[in-house]
Amino acid sequence: MNRSRRRNCNAVNAASLARWIVMTAFLAVAGLSYVYLTLQLYHLGERRKAIENELVSLRTQNDIARGQIAALTSRSALQRRLKEGYLTMVPISEANIVRLTIPARSADEDAIQPVANPSITK
Repeated sequence: MNRSRRRNCNAVNAASLARWIVMTAFLAVAGLSYVYLTLQLYHLGERRKAIENELVSLRTQNDIARGQIAALTSRSALQRRLKEGYLTMVPISEANIVRLTIPARSADEDAIQPVANPSITK
């Protein structure tokens, strides 16, 4: 009787079952990793786009500021402000001006001068 009972019972192959569980787990982990990395890529792309837009905005503001600085420091703008009384300018006295003159170079300066070697006595 034991023999017939054993024949009716379905035997489970443990190695095959373990292999299928490992393969299913691997595929599940691979799928979840793919979804996670795809979402990370999407979020980082959005962040990069926002930073690029901010950079464009800052460059535009920088160009506007450069234009304003150039306009406010031009000679005509400074003279207009001087006439309006907004600026007070004092002329520089001759004693406070330093002038540098570059001495003229002679043709001998470009020539190579021989140097005496003190180790050779004769």
